[in-house]
Formats: sequence, structure tokens, C-alpha cells
Amino acid sequence: MRSSKTLVFYPGTNKVTACNFLTRSVFECSPEVIGLLASWDEWASTAEIARAHGWSKAELNAVVPQLLDFSALVSAGSPLAEQETQFSGQWNWGLPTALMHFCVQDSEFMTIEQAEARQIERAGHVAQPDLLLKNAAGAIALPSALDDNELLALMAQRRTNRTAAAPTITAKQLSDCLFAGMGITGETSNCVGALPLGMTPSGGARNPYEAYVVALGVEGLEPGVYHYSAADHDLGRISANHLPKISELVGGQEWADAMPCLILLCASLERTMWKYEDANAYRVVLIEAGHIGQNMMLAATRHGLSACPTAALSHTAIKRLLGLDRLTDAPIYALTLSTPEPGPHSAGRSIN
Repeated sequence: MRSSKTLVFYPGTNKVTACNFLTRSVFECSPEVIGLLASWDEWASTAEIARAHGWSKAELNAVVPQLLDFSALVSAGSPLAEQETQFSGQWNWGLPTALMHFCVQDSEFMTIEQAEARQIERAGHVAQPDLLLKNAAGAIALPSALDDNELLALMAQRRTNRTAAAPTITAKQLSDCLFAGMGITGETSNCVGALPLGMTPSGGARNPYEAYVVALGVEGLEPGVYHYSAADHDLGRISANHLPKISELVGGQEWADAMPCLILLCASLERTMWKYEDANAYRVVLIEAGHIGQNMMLAATRHGLSACPTAALSHTAIKRLLGLDRLTDAPIYALTLSTPEPGPHSAGRSIN
């Protein structure tokens, strides 16, 4: 065994809190345990550590099982040891960025009812911040934005509606949404070779995203999981052990199970890491998902669809389904596509 290479410690009042960001394990420990972990930084047995650092076998036998449970200690040949090897070989953006990235994987999410109850309770004793900021009197009025502007009029129609009025969408509708977000429209080059030009801006033209489609009700497509190739504008069927409910991939959100289609945006972080060693590039990758998603939502609006975006993802389940085994392959964003129900739902809780 040895101590984990992905532990972070921060002090508190009369305690030290430790976090292994690869496993999202958080626990409290004493300074003595920190000393033990610091001295156990190379592969060694408990007997060797006892002899070298003055811990008795009884003391080690009492604490070692807990440290293994907390993933503070790593056993040689274990899955965690392999995961740490991947981390050291693939991750280039330092520990602070890794702490954020890995600790938000597979988060537990509240239901809509739980979230609403929490908002109501909070509003009872904490005033909401203003959601819009107005200028003072005398501000300069701008020309009307929506007059005779088809593009802005279309954009103004965009709504997120978590209802489905029909069980299917067409292949053309899906095609346009995928192309709007991911389509390749040209090529440029720099000092190291050719670079694709897409429908949205990409930091350094590194194009870190791939799109995957879980098609349950797309006319002309067998139900299944598909990879969208932006290079050729086509869909390749992925061999999956089972076709999951959409809610299984988006944090248990049951409304999603009525949707005919889910688009998953997964980042290949190594594409951007290859050029940019600065961890700020991680933020750029996240921003790019917003560019892609917005284009998809506008294409959906043009077809009378609602594209419902969500960042509530079941990361491990998605990676397993898609066969993404690299530590730097990261599900980031998802959108469902559907024909929305008209009428009173437009003012309901499922609209934003």
C-alpha cells in the first residue's frame, strides 16, 4: 500500500479535513494520521511502515482499514491505483482544477419538488437578489431590437419546456440541431497543421466536443445510441449493453423519460490540454458547451421543438454507456429534444 497521490488537505478548528478528489471521499483526520500518510508515500507493507516510523502493528491495524475505506491509502494493483496512474499520465491542469472537475462528477440532485420547497423556505428569511439590473433615469434608449429582425424574433421564441406533445421527432429535425451545434463548415491551418472550423467558436480551434445521441423516438432511426460525426455529418451506431431510460443519464430527472431524444455533449479534454497548459483552458472548454448548446436550441426553435438543456448528469453511467474510458473524457452538457405541449404549460414550473 501507499498513500493516495490525489489527496488534498485543508485545516479547520481542531481538525483537518481531507478530500480524495478522484473518489470524492471527504473525511476528518488528526495530525498524526497526516504524518502517517506523508511517510507512507511509497509502496510498503504495514510491517515495513511500523518498523520504519515507530507505529505499532496494533495502531496500524486499527487505522489502516479506515484509511482504505476513505481511499487515503491505495492498494497496489487496485482499480484506484490504476485510476491514479491514468490521472498522472493524462491530467495536465493541476490539482485545483482537478479538485473542481472530479468532485462534481455523479453529484446527487434534488427533485423539482425538493428544489421548490428549498426555495420557498429560503425566501422566507433571505431576500432574493435582483435578477435584472436597471440603469438610472436618463439612460440612452436603443433602437427596438425585435422590429423587422427575423433572427432575433426567432431567438425570442426560445423556451425550455419539459413536456412532450408527441412521442417522436424527425430525422431532419435532429440533423439540423446537430449540425447547428457541431457542424464543420470549413478548414484553416496554423503552424502545426489543419484545423476544422465549426458553427461555434472553439478555443484554439481545438474542437474538444463530441456529440452522442440517445434516440428513443426519432423517425427513421432504430432506437439506440449513436455517435454524431461532425466531419461527415452522419450517425454511427454504438454497441451498448442496454438502452437506458433518459432519466438514468440525467440525474434521475423523470420528466426526461417522455422525451424522444437526448443529445450528450462530451469533451475530450486532452485535445485542448495538448495546446494549452494553463488551467484557464478548462474554463474555456466549459464555455464552449454553452456555445454549442445555444445553437442547438435555436435550431430546435426553428423547427417548433423545445431543446431542454441540463447539467445534471450521471457521469459514470454516461461514460459506461458510450465506452469512454479515458479519464480526460468528460460528459459536460445534455439537451433533450421534443415537440412541446402548447397552452397553459407555457407559464408552468417546467418552463424557463
